[in-house]
Amino acid sequence: MRLRRSSPAPALPVRSLRPALIAGGMLALVAGWSPAQAAPAVDDAGAKALAASLKKDLPRWFPPPAEDGEGIGFEWQGEPTVKPAGDHYDIALPRLSAEDAEGTLFDIGTILLAVTPKDDSQYGVSITLPSAMKVQNLDDNDEYVDAATITIGKQSFTSTWSGALETLLTVDGAFNDLAVTAAGGKGKVSIATMTMVQDLKPETGAGGATLWSGPAAFAFGGLSVQDDKNKELFKIGGVTSEATYSRVDLTKVSALQKLSEQTAAKGVAPTSSELLPKLQGMFGGISGAMRLSNLSFVNPEDGTTVALGHLAFRSGLTDLDQAMSTVSMGIEARDFAMTPSPAPVAFTPRAFEMKLSVAKLPNSALWKAFTELAKSAEAEEAPPAKKGAKAKAAAPASPSADVVMQQAMAAMGEAGTELRIDALNLDTPATAGTATGAVKVATQAAFGVTGGATVLLRGIDAAVKAMQPAPGAKPDKETQDLLAGLAMVQALGQAGKDDTGADTRTYKIDITEAGQLLLNGADMTALLAGGSEPAPAPAPAEKPKKK
Repeated sequence: MRLRRSSPAPALPVRSLRPALIAGGMLALVAGWSPAQAAPAVDDAGAKALAASLKKDLPRWFPPPAEDGEGIGFEWQGEPTVKPAGDHYDIALPRLSAEDAEGTLFDIGTILLAVTPKDDSQYGVSITLPSAMKVQNLDDNDEYVDAATITIGKQSFTSTWSGALETLLTVDGAFNDLAVTAAGGKGKVSIATMTMVQDLKPETGAGGATLWSGPAAFAFGGLSVQDDKNKELFKIGGVTSEATYSRVDLTKVSALQKLSEQTAAKGVAPTSSELLPKLQGMFGGISGAMRLSNLSFVNPEDGTTVALGHLAFRSGLTDLDQAMSTVSMGIEARDFAMTPSPAPVAFTPRAFEMKLSVAKLPNSALWKAFTELAKSAEAEEAPPAKKGAKAKAAAPASPSADVVMQQAMAAMGEAGTELRIDALNLDTPATAGTATGAVKVATQAAFGVTGGATVLLRGIDAAVKAMQPAPGAKPDKETQDLLAGLAMVQALGQAGKDDTGADTRTYKIDITEAGQLLLNGADMTALLAGGSEPAPAPAPAEKPKKK
């Protein structure tokens, strides 16, 4: 029987469809069947118990369609089979299909598992997905028609699952020759390789709590997108996503997951008083990076081509379980080319780097502010009490959002919180520029911050000179406008030379406590305010006349 959007079923939490979800759900089912400590024997009795647990819990983890037709609904056809096989169980799950709200049907098929019980409520789990999965859409007659086929070549997925924590501790997965091919061969997305790894290790935290730290990574290579004429429109040489987790409290993560399940089953959202205690102190830090290489794109309509050799994003949260934390982010790109170019080639960026951070964040004060704002927003969204309802005891009034923000700013001022430009670099064939600096929160300052930055530009003078028209020639409007802009930038900078003897322009920007914005010592406040003159000073009070 195939799914219909109108099929009657209770509203249950709906999760997005992805292989990782399938893996996580299967492993959680195994966890529900797990013993406390020692690894149990693999026998017929264990197989029978595991099969019964799977039959009961599969619909809970992969629920049928909701009554409102939203999200993705799952359908299991048949019952799971579990057989002892030496030191592990061989499991064949019932045939699985899923349908989204738009009527797209994923005929997934039969998923195979091998589960090996280990000590300390841990399990070795390997998962094998079907090598081919069909995708169908509803046509105008509300009948399913083939839309695409998902195929997987060689695959391997092994992991270690903690039944006590309901979390994957290690992952080692590799998939080759993945493809999504449109019906009739009219279009294709292919990935040559895809890998995923994770390795979390325990460490002792405060109060003897067990925390977990370690790396995780996901990567794919050889992504290609072809149109309905099998012409390649888009390709990426490789994408790598990496993360490092520091001092994660998996007990709190598990409690948060259970709270989500419980509230979703009731059709409500968790309250701030339920949610926030589980979020606080969940992890000490996390850093991540995503790198993309050798991207190319062709616009089939006008033939525009875009190429990018390297693109990287980085972000991090550190020391969230300490008195002060740091938030950082960055982006890096190089080897950019576009044909036709939207800007003069000499000024088209070929390399760009930016690294920003916010340091010395007072964790306790900011968490308190976040809690107060969440409670205030929740109170505003609460429905009014019904007539005749018994009055509840009034909750203590929460401070206003303005007061909360003032308190947070005061705490950041006391901590010396800084917004830092750790690096800002831009390189073009004609010019190059760098910038560094920082501003510090200062509640007594006119702008609320003090500090500044230094910008150094190279090549501006040479570029202006090279762009000057020949004697008697008149530059076109584009060149004329560019020269005017560069001349203004030139005039505002302080001339100098770098270590190689090349001409430079320096721009030292300062924000003073009194509210001045200085550029190389000159007050630019009035200019940035639109050229208006500062307000005249009040006239001195007239002295009383002597009688």
